[in-house]
Amino acid sequence: APGRRDSEKVTFCLRLRSPRCAHRRTSLPRQAHRATAFAMASVGVMSAAASKVAVFTGVRSSARGAARGVRTAAVPGGAAFPAKSQGRALATGPKRKAVLAIGSQKGAGFLSSSESLAVSARASVFAPEAVRGASVVVSAGGGAGPVDLVAEEVRFDMSKEGEKKRWSMIFALFCAFVLCNLDKVNMSVAIVPMAASFGWTSVEKGLVQSAFFWGYAFTQVPGGYLASKYGGKIVLFAGVMLWSFGTLIAPACANFSFTALLVSRFLVGLGEGVAPSAATGILAKGIPGSQRSKAVTATFGGLDVGSLSGLIIAPPIILFLGGWPAVFYLFGILGFIWGTWWFLCYMNDKSTDAIPTPEELAVEEARKAAGIKADPIPWGAFFTNKSFWALMAAHFTWNYFSYGLLAWLPSFLSSALNVTLTKSSFLSILPYLATVAMTLIVAPTADKLEKGGMARTNVRKLSQSLCFAGGAVALTGVAYVVNSTPPEAVTQGTVALVITLLSICFGLGAWVRTGLFCGHADLSVKYASIMLGVTNTLAAIASTLSTFFTGYFFSATGGNWALSLFIPIAVFQVISTVIFAVLWDSNPVDFDAIQKAKIVAA
Repeated sequence: APGRRDSEKVTFCLRLRSPRCAHRRTSLPRQAHRATAFAMASVGVMSAAASKVAVFTGVRSSARGAARGVRTAAVPGGAAFPAKSQGRALATGPKRKAVLAIGSQKGAGFLSSSESLAVSARASVFAPEAVRGASVVVSAGGGAGPVDLVAEEVRFDMSKEGEKKRWSMIFALFCAFVLCNLDKVNMSVAIVPMAASFGWTSVEKGLVQSAFFWGYAFTQVPGGYLASKYGGKIVLFAGVMLWSFGTLIAPACANFSFTALLVSRFLVGLGEGVAPSAATGILAKGIPGSQRSKAVTATFGGLDVGSLSGLIIAPPIILFLGGWPAVFYLFGILGFIWGTWWFLCYMNDKSTDAIPTPEELAVEEARKAAGIKADPIPWGAFFTNKSFWALMAAHFTWNYFSYGLLAWLPSFLSSALNVTLTKSSFLSILPYLATVAMTLIVAPTADKLEKGGMARTNVRKLSQSLCFAGGAVALTGVAYVVNSTPPEAVTQGTVALVITLLSICFGLGAWVRTGLFCGHADLSVKYASIMLGVTNTLAAIASTLSTFFTGYFFSATGGNWALSLFIPIAVFQVISTVIFAVLWDSNPVDFDAIQKAKIVAA
């Protein structure tokens, strides 16, 4: 249907009274989709041993959009519809009663055959206005499935006070990610005077920069698991406390030994490693789907603001407030201040979480009473999904690009363009300023494209293409300019051209917020934090490779910045653009059903 979103891939057969309009196809409002899936979730009892159809009756739609109750019952598929028509039903009758048929193939049910329950449940669902005279046909795969389609007014507190509290929490998440990158960029700036003070080589500088990512990679999957099990709020709090402690002790460790400094940066990485998964879990389970793009962009936009702020304030702190140790002390203390704020206001506050319905609570109690364990994490289903591999490739490239430049940009400007520490830090902020400026328009533009009829899959692909393909062109230009201009021939025009190209690259990079970083929740709200933990593990490896091998290749190529930094990033960006364009699909995936089907088939 025109304007249908990929993430709402539901077939709607419409029979109207007018003979001219019989069997037309249309689409229902998103809230009607949510009501449908809630009815599916409240049953949640399809057998994996035999195909079943859950038939929902009693949902009446009218021009005024009156809400009605939903009655559900699980029956054998063949008893409801002929084999050829399972999964398709057409409403009839003068009252335009909607009949929802959810078909499932063998092995794709919510529970195994030993876990099946004979259920005939009644669930009250309040859905906003549906399309007049519509019958909804939904494919199997609901339950605790990939996307929550309960009406937002039911699932979340949509009152003015609720909205205020929700967005104040998002602001707190934004501040956490500002601190996250402050504690990355502090080393990028401080490493210049530190290397001069301790006599480090370029390889040793690369080791210091990459030590952070050893810890960062180590806690990605555990962070996603802990966020899924205990909630993202407490996991995020613990992460901020750990990385702030690692930042605070860095000066003492550096003066004690080189190894001790690596350990302190490893601790910072351990703490920051849980942050993306924890925040993704908070956003996936506590933010309405209609606000996802804006919430994700606002939260992770803190990374760009943190990079920008760190590059602005770190040099003056080093120059005027006690040298390079001061930047670690100040940023570490800020982390503990944030932790106090989060602990008092948000960590134990359940009012910002999604609201479980009474029926869902009853189903959960029934599962517990029957001794049915929660579904295991469907690792195998993740790695057989092509869209998941698109996320893996994109996340690897994003971190290789962003953290490679974050770590080495001040050194590049100082070495290749002959600028001082103060000036190099000032010039470094301009690309990040471009990112922040572009971030302000990325989410509204993506929302406008979706509302205008562009499929969500294509919005994600367009976002990643602008981010990577555009960035590759700009970085290739930087490589050409730097390779053809020796340091002694650098002019103000050369510096201006390089900074302009880098600003274009970083500005286009803001599109990753509506591409890659929305992708995990697109595929599965339930497993978004765990999937982000997996993809971010690979991304952390990319960060380590980028920061270390840039220094290694710089030494191996005799100080060639084009071959050691810019060309490798551009190559990864081109490859990832192609992979994402070919593999990505925003349709939600029921990973539990896929995993169970494999088990039954085996």
